[in-house]
Amino acid sequence: MEALEQENTEGRPDDKPTEVPLLDAPVAEAQDGAGTAEDSRQAARRTARQSARQAKPKAPREPSAELPYAQVVLALELSHLDRAFDYLVPTELDAEAQPGVRVRVRFAGQLVDGFVIGRAAESDFAGRFEFLQKVVSPLPVLTPEILELARTVADRYAGTLADVLRLAVPPRHASAEKVPAKATERGPDKAVDGAPWGVYGGGREFIKALQRKTAPKLPRAVWTCLPATDWATALATAMHAVATDAVVSPDPEPAQAQAAQTQAAQAQATAQEEVETAEDPEAIADDPAIPDLEPDPTDPALPDPDLPTDYDIDPENLRDLDADRYSAAESEPGAKPAQAAPIAAASSLHIPARGALAIVPDHRDLARLDAALTEIAGPGHHVVLSEELGPAKRYQNWLAVLRGDVKMVIGTRSAMFAPVADLGFVAIWDDGDDLHAEPRAPYPHVREVLLLRAHATGAAALIGGYTCTAEGAQLVESRWAYPLTAFRSTVRAKSPLIRTSGEELEKERDPSAAAARLPNLAWRTARAALNDGPVLIQVPRGGYAPSLACIRCRKSARCIHCHGPLELTSGHAMACCLWCGRPAGGWHCDNVINDRPCGGDRFRMLTIGVQRTAEELGRAFANAKVISSAQDTVLSQVSDKPALVVATPGAEPVADGGYAAALLLDGWSLLARRDLRAGEEALRRWLNAAALVRPGGEGGKVVIMAEPGLAPVQALVRWDPVWHARRELTDRGELHYPPLARVAELTGTPAAVAEELSLLRLPEMAEVLGPVAVDAPRSDDRAAQKSDARSGKKADPLGRGERADKSKPPIEERPREQLHRALVRVPRRLGGDLAAAVREAQGVRSARKSEDWVRVRIDPVQIG
Repeated sequence: MEALEQENTEGRPDDKPTEVPLLDAPVAEAQDGAGTAEDSRQAARRTARQSARQAKPKAPREPSAELPYAQVVLALELSHLDRAFDYLVPTELDAEAQPGVRVRVRFAGQLVDGFVIGRAAESDFAGRFEFLQKVVSPLPVLTPEILELARTVADRYAGTLADVLRLAVPPRHASAEKVPAKATERGPDKAVDGAPWGVYGGGREFIKALQRKTAPKLPRAVWTCLPATDWATALATAMHAVATDAVVSPDPEPAQAQAAQTQAAQAQATAQEEVETAEDPEAIADDPAIPDLEPDPTDPALPDPDLPTDYDIDPENLRDLDADRYSAAESEPGAKPAQAAPIAAASSLHIPARGALAIVPDHRDLARLDAALTEIAGPGHHVVLSEELGPAKRYQNWLAVLRGDVKMVIGTRSAMFAPVADLGFVAIWDDGDDLHAEPRAPYPHVREVLLLRAHATGAAALIGGYTCTAEGAQLVESRWAYPLTAFRSTVRAKSPLIRTSGEELEKERDPSAAAARLPNLAWRTARAALNDGPVLIQVPRGGYAPSLACIRCRKSARCIHCHGPLELTSGHAMACCLWCGRPAGGWHCDNVINDRPCGGDRFRMLTIGVQRTAEELGRAFANAKVISSAQDTVLSQVSDKPALVVATPGAEPVADGGYAAALLLDGWSLLARRDLRAGEEALRRWLNAAALVRPGGEGGKVVIMAEPGLAPVQALVRWDPVWHARRELTDRGELHYPPLARVAELTGTPAAVAEELSLLRLPEMAEVLGPVAVDAPRSDDRAAQKSDARSGKKADPLGRGERADKSKPPIEERPREQLHRALVRVPRRLGGDLAAAVREAQGVRSARKSEDWVRVRIDPVQIG
């Protein structure tokens, strides 16, 4: 790496910031032997400023007597500068320049922000050193644990440490730092109630292991939540078990355990002797007064017989706490109280609280978890970290976490790096939601970051949701975690009755049921359910008509200016482009059919959005109230009064008492997406909507408009997401895709991607797929791809931000190049080698000052 920098940088490639002009500093360039008038004026101003600086004498600065060198990580996005630089600490900043504080230093003639990560008495650099210019804040905001985590995440996702620190440490808010910490008056800790976990196999052991908070017994589990249950209460209970000062019974001593086993054996022998000495053993066995000694199959603490054998609880991950596994009321029939007597006599232990961190997808889930934690643990025991709080309030809450004022932290994606002290529990809800994927470099995923934290700190981990992802199934298969799944009898009792529109009986009754958007079964179900309560209608697409096609040839309608897709925003509006916003007046189809132009000038709707659906349902159900929840008007809750609630996936409000029925429309639209996770994502959205419906015993019904023979539909009908996750895991393993493989996605211009691939030093088992052309620009990043000529900035087509343009004469704007994408995949065990190779190639291109960026994403959420 250093050798490459020597060849491709000016000056000596050492660690001296001011002597290595690695950044593009503004320099006046001569043009045809004579500069312009503007260049002359700028040069004169620079000369005047330099003369003023030279005329003003500066007081000499002396380095600190002890540990004079500070190791600083700079906020630079260039890959070849991803290392710490040594600076001298002046005497006046010795007390404040401690590891973890924000500083400002001079680098390549510019003032750059950074973090001090260490102090040293010596340095390997032999040149002239620069002093720290300023300590922005004496508060050490970068803890050693977060620094180590940031390095691990940067290595995992082939990013830079500066990019990860930008995500981990929020921007400073000076007024929030000046606010003194408030002493919150909190009452005594409430007792932990593990009732919400009693319906899951191993659930009570899970809570008891969390209460003990000792490293060998902290469990790691993948939780498949039951439908029609309050997931927020269960998650809040788990957090409260870790973050409260628990008083629990210790594990039995070896002598006590042996005595308990001896007493149990004696009791069993005595019972056997009584049966053998009876006059008529068969009569005694048939006597209904004799309790059945067979284990109760409905006992939630027993292993689930419906689970595969390789899904049994691993004793290495979950240590059975025989000391107080069951209470007297919950013990198995026929169990003797004497078996637990020696254990109950053990003295109690006071175990101090540990930190707990939980991440949810959006603000609605955050509000539910916030209310549940307040109800279970009481007010003042937790804080919320979310972008919606605003910079001041969010930074104030973050400082409370940094100081250790609270033990429980909940938040959205940005809180995954929260500096929780003595972290003992991490949890993520609905890990398959794409909101957990960070859209900024290096694009980490919340699930992976939390698992890295749990592995590094020895904390407990919980990955929960109504569904199970392939990543969750892989964790169970690898024995890193164990499953928390309810019994099939409990699942059947809690889930609604689910039917498909393509059933054979419905086809015989209505031959057009399979092709209709709202078949007869859906109409009958909705009309009947409106008498009992609200009905949920899930529509996959937002807007009115987000996709149009030519009415003659059925080709997708594209804009004549930027080739973007056309859409309708209302029934009376003109079609317009989704990318550039231009109206499609005078549009004609440019398709060629049988060597003749199509020439069609009218549209047909390929997909119908939520607004159009609500409009149609309002006409069909004239006496019913129609409520829309999508886009800018997302509702959190609706009443139990009859109404039609039309919502997009993820925007479904919670109904008081549950929905009477749900209609899942346009299932083909979700399953036909060009994405490796299309089936898994469709099942996740369906399960999240169906979980809001009342149980089948209370009349809850769900109708899905999709082919009944497909695997996601079958998993929904049986409410068996674990089966589908294991099937997905097997298929991806055969295809060499995540999570059983590591994939690096390289996106950029054709020349940039080709250069990146040529620089990669890949392992022998690596496979390169592509490059292939991809659709660009996309609607979600078109704002980042526009160049602002007035500010002299050049936008990056990959959304990495603006780059300072050199003061060169204006040239004609080149046409936008088509972006290409290449996939590089390796076995999972070689993921570290792949990330290191990509980082090295990025560093070489950065040192060469390549014009075009290449966006690198490791294990992207969407592959398609």
